[in-house]
Amino acid sequence: MKKTVFVLLAALAAAAAAGQNIALGERAPEPKVQCWLDGRQPAEAPMTYVEFFHSASRNSLEAIRHLQRISEKVGDRLRIVVLVHEPEEKIAPLLTPYLSEHLGVGCDPNGKLFTAYDVRYVPFGVLLGPRHRALWMGNTLQLTPEIIEKSK
Repeated sequence: MKKTVFVLLAALAAAAAAGQNIALGERAPEPKVQCWLDGRQPAEAPMTYVEFFHSASRNSLEAIRHLQRISEKVGDRLRIVVLVHEPEEKIAPLLTPYLSEHLGVGCDPNGKLFTAYDVRYVPFGVLLGPRHRALWMGNTLQLTPEIIEKSK
């Protein structure tokens, strides 16, 4: 019975990971956004982390806090772009406190980037290197500064 449950859980995890439309090492869509929350675009950096956010997910907000802590450790080596496709008036009270030189919230009102990345669950993010090649992807709460350092 335990073996059956384990196999079922492993299959579900693989299916969820396969749902994303990005391949490691391949070029990913550039995170071009229509507007920036509070007009604050994050500074350029050698690597970009694209985080997909939805206010209905409690884990999405925890992922933003996690990214803020990572940003404090890696500094100007990482640019964090949080993408939202909800109205600005809804997400501004939640995300404005996390804006910084390295973390910005980009508006994707039509969800084009969510579709381009085939996002099916949040928190989900993609670490991009130079030329927008995918270096790491997955549940943002599993991202560590060590993963970022190894991905250079």
